[in-house]
Amino acid sequence: MLRILSFLLILSLQGFAQTENVLQQIRERYQEVNKNIGSYRVAEVYMLGISTEGAVLEGYFTGDTLQLMVQDVTGETGRYRLEVYYDKGAPVFYYNRDYEYEVPIYDSTFNQHKITIGECRAYFDKGKMIRLIDEKNRIFAKRDAKFIKTEQEYLKTAADLYKIVFAHRYEEYFEWEQ
Repeated sequence: MLRILSFLLILSLQGFAQTENVLQQIRERYQEVNKNIGSYRVAEVYMLGISTEGAVLEGYFTGDTLQLMVQDVTGETGRYRLEVYYDKGAPVFYYNRDYEYEVPIYDSTFNQHKITIGECRAYFDKGKMIRLIDEKNRIFAKRDAKFIKTEQEYLKTAADLYKIVFAHRYEEYFEWEQ
């Protein structure tokens, strides 16, 4: 019995160490992309119709290889920013920030310093989400139904934006969906 428990403990520690190693590689990739961002070719797609205040998608490339996608959507009551980092063509880090204004931007009492910021971070390895950190800074790694649903939503969003940035046109993609 003690051998079985020891074996299970070693196995779980091994899995934890592997996940931590992958997370460290993703953090290093994030730093590398941001360090080199000035050297990338930028493709910009204006996403008309998403928001009256504006929406833009930027793809950062080395040659034809996508390194980073950034979507900024601005509205009257807030702003949304999504960053998807890639490694060898696959998304590895999904980082979104939701900025909620206290009052709409057209209100005379609008103050750009009075905003609430919610952040979510998701880490991916081999097409699977391995960790999710929500807006309350709670960490999730258990592959239950909610985790898998979130994983699928994030991967679909990344895939849809990927198509748009490579097509260099939002309107064209929008027509495909209808």
